[in-house]
Amino acid sequence: MSEHTPSADEPLVRIRALTTVLGGKVIFDGLHLDIPRGRITAIMGPSGTGKTTLLKHITGQLRADSGQVQVAGEDVAALDRRRLFALREKIGYLFQNSALLTDFDVFENVAFPLRQHTDLPEVLIRNVVLTKLQAVGLRGAAGLMPSELSGGMARRVALARAIVFDPMLILYDEPFVGLDPIALNQVLKLIRTLNQTLGLTSVLVAHELDAIKRVADHIYLIANGKVVAHGEPATITSDGSPWTRQFFGGEADGPVPFQYPAGDYAEDLGFPRRPA
Repeated sequence: MSEHTPSADEPLVRIRALTTVLGGKVIFDGLHLDIPRGRITAIMGPSGTGKTTLLKHITGQLRADSGQVQVAGEDVAALDRRRLFALREKIGYLFQNSALLTDFDVFENVAFPLRQHTDLPEVLIRNVVLTKLQAVGLRGAAGLMPSELSGGMARRVALARAIVFDPMLILYDEPFVGLDPIALNQVLKLIRTLNQTLGLTSVLVAHELDAIKRVADHIYLIANGKVVAHGEPATITSDGSPWTRQFFGGEADGPVPFQYPAGDYAEDLGFPRRPA
């Protein structure tokens, strides 16, 4: 049987009826969304709605209870170990905390995936690593240790490592957390530039709407296990739904309640129940 070859018009990531329950809590409840090729798509939503979990589904780290996740036309859950690892080599991942190896310098952090998964000669590893560091503006920092880097520099080193295999897709998990305005602008510029020059497809999980507006082509807002709103950054905040009004307006109460579900307050305090 020949494998399906997706066309350029098909989404790179296609999620249908995704249902996930973790620890008795419904994370996704029939989730549908598409990630178009060559674009930057942002995934937003209240804390605890499964944004990072969604990235784990895309990389095959976590399997859903039902539904389907397709990447480049392949059903991720149906892949055997060899094919799954081959798919992961085409996906770059930028972790929340950069996840640099503290005992390795910048060069070796970027070289690490190449040393683990290829038999390239040292001269080629050196050329690839320096090329990626040049792309993020840090070729001159190759000999520094992670403890010598600022937060923004560490994020850029992690990004160089994420693109070391020239991936088709890159996943950013909270890439803006803890960055000062200068570092934030540098990372935003890199995300857009790399997406264009390398022909990438990018998925950003983030909360910072102002930053997302400057870089994303499309936003999905996830809550209650589903997509509750989606659209272009310039228009999604004015769609009039209570979800977008609460999330983007920062309201304390709304569809996401301030009070966590609980039993009768008076009973918890030891007062007798009043007759109905």
